[in-house]
Amino acid sequence: MRAGLVSIASGVSAILWASGVSASPYTSTYSDLDLGKCALIEEESEIGFVQVKCDGQHGYDVYATEGDLRLYLAYRKPGESLIIEDEPAEVEEPAEPVLEELETVTEEPEAEPEEPVDVFVPVGVRPIGQTIPPFNNLGPKLEWRSPNRAGAEPFATIVRYTYQQMSEDGSYSNGQVLVVSRFRSGESCHVGYIDALANANANEMAREVADKYATGGSCPDGAVPVLGRGGDEFRY
Repeated sequence: MRAGLVSIASGVSAILWASGVSASPYTSTYSDLDLGKCALIEEESEIGFVQVKCDGQHGYDVYATEGDLRLYLAYRKPGESLIIEDEPAEVEEPAEPVLEELETVTEEPEAEPEEPVDVFVPVGVRPIGQTIPPFNNLGPKLEWRSPNRAGAEPFATIVRYTYQQMSEDGSYSNGQVLVVSRFRSGESCHVGYIDALANANANEMAREVADKYATGGSCPDGAVPVLGRGGDEFRY
């Protein structure tokens, strides 16, 4: 799948650069992403958790959530649920059977404990959006992709994450990755990663990925595709 994405993105880029004009039916607008100016929703300083709501575009709010030194982004309009999964239906317990006076009562086996919810789940329900695996931070701008016509609503965003990456000698340096996200009906997910330092045309690649893979369909089932060179931290 990743090879196909790379091939398609490279082919589109070659055609556009050869013609010298942009034939894209989509366009970009930009908004600031200054978390210090966003409205605080919840904070638990003891565990390093904070969630804020920022102004987006076309009626969308941007929810930024920090947890475990990682930042999640989600995009929703007022009225869209923050929790996507349905509450489990209550099961009515059966009445206890009437036992004879001398009947031996068989003890019920203990119920297995419920497994904890993993907020880093890569697919499925994403109440707070998604993040990238390494410790990270967000760039100051959001790029919104939308159809190139008046009043059209955005369908994807592109944001630059900075993150810690380990070199072969064990030292750390800052990496940069462009994250392409799509959002539908209250769910936000990543559809592509582009290493912003290893690819000279990273911004163009990110737009092509957004235009082709965020306009329809569903969220990736499994690992998010990595486009172009680099990005070894995100390849699984």
